Amino acid sequence: YQRRVHGAKRMTEFASTTDLAADRQFMDLYSRQIGAFGLEAMMKLIRMKVLLVGLKGVGIEVAKNTTLAGVHTISLCDANPVTIQDLGSNFFFTDADVGKSRASVCSPKLADLNPNVKIQCVPAVTETVLAAHDCVVFTMGDKRELIRWNEFCRAHTKTGPDGQPKAAPILFVWCLTGGLMGTVFVDHGPGYILRDKDGKDPLVKIVTQVETLQEKVTENGVEKLEPYTLIRYITPDGQPPGSLPDNCLVQFSDMGVEGSWRCDHLEEDPPNTVRIGVLPSPAFTGSAVMTEVKEPRPVPFRSLAQCITNPATNNTGVIQNEAEQGFVMIDMMSAFCAGGIEQQLHIAIQAVQEFELAHGHLPTPNDPNHETECYELAVKFNNTMRQLSEAAPCTQFPALHVDTLDEQVIRRVAAHIGAELQPMCAFFGGVVSQELVKMSGKFTPIQQWLNYPAFGALPDPRPADTQPTGGRYDNQIAVFGRAFQDRLANLKVFMVGCGALGCEFVKNFSLMGICCGAAGKLVITDNDRIEVSNLNRQFLFREDNVGQPKSVAARQRAVLMNPSIAIEAKQDLVSPASEHIFDDDFWSGLDVVCNALDNMKARFYVDGRCVFYEKPLLESGTMGTGANVDVVVPHKTRSYADGGNADEGGGIPMCTLRNFPHLIDHCIEWARAQFEDLFVSPARQASNFLDNPAAFLAKARADTLEKPAGGERASAISKALPALLALKQTLIASGEPTMQNCVKLANQVFFSLFRDKIMDLTNKFPADAKTSSGDPFWTKQKKFPQPLTLDLSNETHRNFLLATSNLFACMIKLHPAKHPSEKNDPDHPWMAEYRKPSWLAAEHSKLSTPVYIPGVVGDLEEEDAGTNTDELAENQLKHLLAELQALAGTKAQCEAADFEKDDDDNFHIDFITAAANLRASNYHIPEAPRHKCKMIAGRIIPAIATTTASVTGVVMLELLKVLQAKPIEALRNGNFDIGSNTYMMFEADPPKQIRTRTVKEFDQFSMVEETKTTKVYPDPHTKYDKLRVEVGGKTLGE
Repeated sequence: YQRRVHGAKRMTEFASTTDLAADRQFMDLYSRQIGAFGLEAMMKLIRMKVLLVGLKGVGIEVAKNTTLAGVHTISLCDANPVTIQDLGSNFFFTDADVGKSRASVCSPKLADLNPNVKIQCVPAVTETVLAAHDCVVFTMGDKRELIRWNEFCRAHTKTGPDGQPKAAPILFVWCLTGGLMGTVFVDHGPGYILRDKDGKDPLVKIVTQVETLQEKVTENGVEKLEPYTLIRYITPDGQPPGSLPDNCLVQFSDMGVEGSWRCDHLEEDPPNTVRIGVLPSPAFTGSAVMTEVKEPRPVPFRSLAQCITNPATNNTGVIQNEAEQGFVMIDMMSAFCAGGIEQQLHIAIQAVQEFELAHGHLPTPNDPNHETECYELAVKFNNTMRQLSEAAPCTQFPALHVDTLDEQVIRRVAAHIGAELQPMCAFFGGVVSQELVKMSGKFTPIQQWLNYPAFGALPDPRPADTQPTGGRYDNQIAVFGRAFQDRLANLKVFMVGCGALGCEFVKNFSLMGICCGAAGKLVITDNDRIEVSNLNRQFLFREDNVGQPKSVAARQRAVLMNPSIAIEAKQDLVSPASEHIFDDDFWSGLDVVCNALDNMKARFYVDGRCVFYEKPLLESGTMGTGANVDVVVPHKTRSYADGGNADEGGGIPMCTLRNFPHLIDHCIEWARAQFEDLFVSPARQASNFLDNPAAFLAKARADTLEKPAGGERASAISKALPALLALKQTLIASGEPTMQNCVKLANQVFFSLFRDKIMDLTNKFPADAKTSSGDPFWTKQKKFPQPLTLDLSNETHRNFLLATSNLFACMIKLHPAKHPSEKNDPDHPWMAEYRKPSWLAAEHSKLSTPVYIPGVVGDLEEEDAGTNTDELAENQLKHLLAELQALAGTKAQCEAADFEKDDDDNFHIDFITAAANLRASNYHIPEAPRHKCKMIAGRIIPAIATTTASVTGVVMLELLKVLQAKPIEALRNGNFDIGSNTYMMFEADPPKQIRTRTVKEFDQFSMVEETKTTKVYPDPHTKYDKLRVEVGGKTLGE
């Protein structure tokens, strides 16, 4: 796999999102990130130039995430020497780097992480240096310096096309973290435009009715009737349910109405309706699509100096909720109130910054004199703000102050602000990196402060053994003590999965010293191997690791971070089939289990093992910018399975996929099903057929023709016909394996799918067809389709024939086995001679257009089925079985395709894309780009490094609580989204109590109500409880 040298070359190559989408190497590498961000945001990201000031723990986390994201340039500014304590939070530093410049050490290692990104060092921040960048992140610097550079960023201009200066603010982000507290300040400038607040796909609805109504309104004391349009809608199959947002914009298709329309829903309106202004004579014929429009809106930002005095975003001076106080609420158990934790933290942060201005450094960890001085500075700041507020009570943004300072909060911040902890660095590194993406206008930026206290993880009482040892764990020891650090070192941890989450967890374990003692051990298992698409978010892996086992490569990288870590790398699935490997002794010897999985079945199995063996389980997951955390402690919290099944989303009915698609998603899912029907099932059936033709045909007859006459028989015949026809075609082609036969077969498939089946449907249901109730048949979700005529000048038609021909060649083993995807060469694609339009045109010129033979329409809902031509279908099946009988002696070789979404040379996604878009053409549905087809057909979950880093940091904080046996009130489960800045962290639920219960049931046979009691023992108990029987030397029978 060959990647480009650096971002500068890439920027000149990609002039538009079209160019971006056409580069398959790039799209493969960033497929999961593009799924989360979209191409427009990705285009802006790869042109972004970022200046990072400070490269300790949080600084290197931001650098890592931003490098993986693929920005154009990252400039590193930190000439300070590496200290031994830095090794506890910066994963690039080693003992040999102590004393060297932080930036010079990090630069080559970041460049190795993503060669597409230009990495450079700058000696200091100057106006010239800063002006050459689009955004800057400070993770060091005193308050005076930060205010100065923030003002410069806000005032920055660029020369426009007319030669005049044009406002071009530089995104300014400041992050400070120390101990179990951190803060982020964000300033996008006064003219920021938010274009998409959540990054989600626009809602799509099917219009079912359009009514023009009137309502009474009073204007200047005069009552009159005002017309409006009421639109009723339903949710398309497979789409998320829910109403349209109030006061949003929508656009219509298939209604002859142009432009965007403001819609609203009043309390008295019927459900699933919106009202808008009067539409200009809509051409509504019974079916139309209404799509939400993401509306840009200005979000002005204020300067750091202004927001220090008053963070509030509400310029009325009256704060009504947490969204207006200027802070992002993190913990639902400490909601915003006057003088609450967010305001106390804000004042504490100003105090430690004033201390830094006075002394040239932050407070020394655990120095009581420094804590006292910071408290006095906090009192002084609060009094000053109170005086400012009293002197100017009508000020637009009055100064923030509290009635009573919380001395404990101030002292907690001051005690450890000088000690960076790795979990906090991981969390804030993800949050800050995601803020850089928001420069594109996508996702909601922080306005303008995010303060996160994790004081629930602090030891109580405060440990006495916090003196520095001159080692890499000194910052952690300063907070938790030496004895606790020794306990971390000797933990026995089992991590299941080693993908994106797993890579971050391994990094966290290594830096925190977990499993780094004489008795410690980390067992990681993952049966997967590294692919190219893993490289932009699974940061332990590099280009030369592609094809290697994930667990093995992760272990090698972890040992470089911390040579003391003890890791055993396995490649075994954790399942009932591997219980001889992960046996009683294995589970019993563990201290903690950490899941890093991407599927529910495996999660539930591991959860069950943890319940049985009474082991704490740390569970987490991500999807795009969203994440979840679940901490499970035996006898203290519910198990993971008690939370219920995750929402898998709405399914798409078969009749919609087969006959009535109305969204491009339906066409893509249909194309994925066709892949199975054409290149998987026929090969498997061919093997079965050739093994024993007589038995195969006998079973086919028994399953169809020999069934009793009626609906079941007709349905069985309808379902069997396509599969048996595909089998016949496969046997013929494999009996004489030539590319000409493969093209012929592809040509037949084109006409069968995009002409014949459409004609069968429209013959059965003409444009003026009616339902049994007399209503128009083609309405709501049913679009009247149009058959296609093959046109080799049409790129989509051509791509379909090329992909299908080559896939048939693979199935009948005409093509040689394909090399692994990591050996793909974009300049020399696999089977290049059979990809040329000229070759296809020459082969196709030898073929004639297949004759249309009427067929039956299957997969209809009962109310639509009516009467199919049963006799016609039976005759076709009998003829087909006779043809198969004649092919019994065929000498054929067939191999079923194994769908692989991440190999761009294997024709799989080429087929899906072409087939889906041809299907869309049939039904007058807008086509989809290749990357969308890949995401949907490949069931790809959008994944990004920022979310993964953040959630694993939060999980580590919960681990610290679990190891300290914190009460359930201190434990936090939750869901958060760093794209929209919504955080819902809440107390874990206690385990469900199983009690003796009595219920009344009505017996339908005796017609008597009966009382039934279910007794339990012990009463009550939980799923963790066990009955232990001491058997001594007795046998089970005894």
